[in-house]
Amino acid sequence: MNKTIFIKELSKQTGYDEEKCTLINNIIENYFILGRKNKEKIIKDLQIKANLNEDDSENVYDIAIKIITGEIKNKLKHPFKSQD
Repeated sequence: MNKTIFIKELSKQTGYDEEKCTLINNIIENYFILGRKNKEKIIKDLQIKANLNEDDSENVYDIAIKIITGEIKNKLKHPFKSQD
């Protein structure tokens, strides 16, 4: 998934502006998001660096997971579809 598309989709689903979603994306990129071990680290970083409370951090994490896994499932169903 294109980074810009991810940020726009995250902005649309969370209601945050693209600047905050870029910061959130940078935090998420520092970790392997699909592993459960990093979930707490990501949530803690979202609280500290993005100035979100715990509930908002968990919500953002869940939304990011849904966007990423949805894109992975889409690529598995349509492996030769253009990404543009």
